[in-house]
Amino acid sequence: MRPLLVLLSLISLARAELDSKPLETWIGKQKDLQSLDTRFVQERKLPSLKKPVSTPGRMRMQRPGKLCWELGQPVKTMAVSDGQTMTLLDVSKKRGKRIDADSGEARQFTLLSDGAFRDLTGFQETFELIESRITDGSYQLTVKPKDKTLRRQVPWMYLEIDTKAYELRSLELELEDKSRIRTVFSNAKINAKIDPAIFTPDTTGYLMR
Repeated sequence: MRPLLVLLSLISLARAELDSKPLETWIGKQKDLQSLDTRFVQERKLPSLKKPVSTPGRMRMQRPGKLCWELGQPVKTMAVSDGQTMTLLDVSKKRGKRIDADSGEARQFTLLSDGAFRDLTGFQETFELIESRITDGSYQLTVKPKDKTLRRQVPWMYLEIDTKAYELRSLELELEDKSRIRTVFSNAKINAKIDPAIFTPDTTGYLMR
């Protein structure tokens, strides 16, 4: 029993020393964020592949809850939310489906546009903070979703925040099948003017379910 007690004590000590100051600073900047237009590169790591698959994309969001996530150039897949319903589209196959915006599958995309990132209280109510460290000017934070439904879809999340500009560099999700999706952001335009029409996708000619 003694080794177990020592291990639990070390874990408790490590969590007690978790540095949340960079997180607080970054979250503080989110209060004035109403919209975002950013480019990204998505890296998908699969247990069966030696190298990750990288794909460029674009994300536009409007708070509260509206999102347009486009992957590929030209666009191959899309995830679009109007705040209540998310539409997932396979552009190349002209197929799609609609799901509740609050579902675990949808929240993989909409996390950045919901209340979890509006203030520190919302963040702590949504995520359990596990580990943090600062390396080469970036604050790296490991968290677990508290919501059981979301945790089944996304057991782990990793955030990387620039400690100079306090902007999100990357967001990495570990999924239930042990695959990982890392999204590296660039050319972010804060509070950019966004055409509201993009949050209502045209599904003409699509086989929807």
